[in-house]
Amino acid sequence: CDSEYSFVFLSSILHEFVHELFAGMKVLGCYQFRVTRNSNLFVDEEAVKNLRAKIQGELPQRHFGDAVRLEV
Repeated sequence: CDSEYSFVFLSSILHEFVHELFAGMKVLGCYQFRVTRNSNLFVDEEAVKNLRAKIQGELPQRHFGDAVRLEV
């Protein structure tokens, strides 16, 4: 390889070592998934001058809401 850097997907590493993550268990499959949650983040975009700063200020105080979607 002529490149100075090499990249590997995190999912590839997890697949390779899943038996170590769940030691003593028989792993039958390994699949990626994504959970979307309701963040209850409400920002009035028109009333805020700096939307990015407002969202950055709100994120630490938000609480994770209920799962609203599961993608496999």
